[in-house]
Amino acid sequence: MTNRRNIAGVLAVCSIFSASFAIAERPNILFIVSDDQWRSEFNFLHEGQDKKGNPLNLTPTIDRLSNEGIILDRMYATSTVCTPSRYSVLTGEYPSRSTDKGFLNDMKEYGNQPNPHFNVHVTPGKANMGSVLKANGYFTGFSGKNHVLHDEAIKTLSIKEFRDADPFDAKTQAFLQEKQALEVQSVLNNGFDYAASIYAGNVPGHMPIKMEAHNMDWITKGGLDFLDLAAKQDKPFYLHFCTTLNHGPGPAGHKYSANPSFTPAGVLEKALNVQPGRDTIPKRLEAAGIDVIGDHADALWLDDGINAIVSKLEAMGELDNTIIFFFVDNGMEAKGALYEGGALVPAFVWAKDLKGGRRSEQLLGNIDFAPTVYELCGIPSASYPMMDGKSFIDILRGKETSNREDIHLQIGSTRAVIKDGFKYIAWRVHPEREANLDLPTSGPPKSLYHIASTRGGRGLEKKIPKNYAAYWDVDQLYDLSKDPNEQNNLANHPEYAQKLQQLKKQLAEQLANQPGTFAEFKSSDQPSGK
Repeated sequence: MTNRRNIAGVLAVCSIFSASFAIAERPNILFIVSDDQWRSEFNFLHEGQDKKGNPLNLTPTIDRLSNEGIILDRMYATSTVCTPSRYSVLTGEYPSRSTDKGFLNDMKEYGNQPNPHFNVHVTPGKANMGSVLKANGYFTGFSGKNHVLHDEAIKTLSIKEFRDADPFDAKTQAFLQEKQALEVQSVLNNGFDYAASIYAGNVPGHMPIKMEAHNMDWITKGGLDFLDLAAKQDKPFYLHFCTTLNHGPGPAGHKYSANPSFTPAGVLEKALNVQPGRDTIPKRLEAAGIDVIGDHADALWLDDGINAIVSKLEAMGELDNTIIFFFVDNGMEAKGALYEGGALVPAFVWAKDLKGGRRSEQLLGNIDFAPTVYELCGIPSASYPMMDGKSFIDILRGKETSNREDIHLQIGSTRAVIKDGFKYIAWRVHPEREANLDLPTSGPPKSLYHIASTRGGRGLEKKIPKNYAAYWDVDQLYDLSKDPNEQNNLANHPEYAQKLQQLKKQLAEQLANQPGTFAEFKSSDQPSGK
């Protein structure tokens, strides 16, 4: 069942804290969200090691933080593409609770069935970690890829006219600077004190084609500038630090080779000097005996940025009072579907005063981050916003007690529940959605995929059915202990009929507390628990 609490006094001031909880004792929070990283990019996972257990990557900072911290081996992204996953991190809610106008219009058009995917956004008034921590005495900042915080009241500038523009043209520069200012303001309007180096979304589609490139150095500078401001504040701080790596575009494994002056805010006058030079990346890999081919170079580039932030915290004398969260927004083996390859993601937490150097096998979801952060920061429970997540602070403190018995997942027209080592997946495209798209009936490849937003699917969806034999089955049941790759659908096996019904009942109970409908599991829009 969900763990939603009434929102009461989210905007309360610091005086609501208990007198025994001194400001100096409240930790800083650094929350790192990376983008589309493969499991093979992490040395603390077996996929990131060779057959002898040797690391495949040169990522000393991530290695240090994960080895000294708590690796969360059963952390799930409750939705498996960038936007809704980030929504859950920031709000502690399932994406189907989004109140974004576009999301609600989509629901209304198709039988009031939520279809969470890239249409999910946090909008002003929706409590999130930035606004809640700010209201409770924190200095809050955001740097890097946004893709989720949105303000419908702010005009958006279409890149269409400038897609083929000369990056160095004065009109192009003026346009990108104005666009960046609006992107920054959108983040600020969602409750953050500071925002810089903002990518509106993925690199493609938001810049002139000739400028489409990652700039990890620029994102890092945004984070460092925030920390300079934070050092002047008489309050703890929270930095939401979101990389664009290792998402596309390429060249894969050599994203660092792009023009270092290109940013979504225009062309820099000179390349930044905030982390090791890009030209040192292949040299360092070769010296370490790490293959330069693949994603290893980009993993090192990302690690350099994180190291710059961590080193800054250390120089400020704040590292020992900072809790660091690291989370990959979705898995890459099945991005856009609720299989383990899309939902089970790398994550860890580091803090000097937490019992580290260990791994946790407890079941967790990204909806659990926000309540955990609030408890760590000493925010009174009476002022928590309503959330679906549960704090896992006891796990961080070394108690391997069960935080939850089950976790629910959602993407598009698909819902899932994981409990007792089994996963049940229900795929239910609403009849109105299918009818309105005038779909042919000649076979699955022309049908709606699990996201159910685009006829014929997108690139990421089309690849998945090739790796999952039962992708097109409306009911799927897997024994994850015996079949972690989810190749043997047990839904039609008589010996698993009871387990199937148990998990269907579990899903129906969870959906009863969610907005909208979902086929036979919830045929009417009952109260959503708000």
